[in-house]
Amino acid sequence: MRINPRVSLATIGFVVFPLTVLAQLPASASAPTSPKSLANDLVPASYLQHRGFTKVVERTTTTSKTGEKSCPNGAQEVYEDVSGQASGVESEIVACTTNKAAAALLSEVRAATPSGSSAAAPNHQLGSSAIERSDGGSSPSYGIYWQRGRLLELVVLTTDLSASSSSTTTSTTVAAPPITLTQQNTLVSLAVEQNTRL
Repeated sequence: MRINPRVSLATIGFVVFPLTVLAQLPASASAPTSPKSLANDLVPASYLQHRGFTKVVERTTTTSKTGEKSCPNGAQEVYEDVSGQASGVESEIVACTTNKAAAALLSEVRAATPSGSSAAAPNHQLGSSAIERSDGGSSPSYGIYWQRGRLLELVVLTTDLSASSSSTTTSTTVAAPPITLTQQNTLVSLAVEQNTRL
């Protein structure tokens, strides 16, 4: 699955596709949710447009080859605001064969969270597994990750896209500025909307 570098969180551990290899599948593991059905659980385009993300950067794509043996299926979409310069959003879901595999994938994300990453308390509607993190660089990114059974979901808000299009290098050592209240509300509303789709 190709992730648009202008919008996605290309820093280590922040993008779900691909991550490090997890444990082998147990013999009793069931088949994961199909990639096509995952696409229906992403934030709807109409909701994204209502929130100001009207420019399609990457239409909804699905895959059965995420690079993770125990979490093979995924779906994602990427949108930007109408100017393509201010902000973008990425919505993603990965389906694992077991709850344990999804939890392990979320643990990888948690462990890869850089020190100095801001961490607001995610909305309680996303469950106790939800984590929020941020990454700096030329375009600060703020993401919420949460687990629902065998699914790992994430919604990422990337700001100041104009800086990433004019910069040739990305620094992962620079902390993201604190998320604004408006950005936080947008991020949470998108995550809660995706969560209600299941």
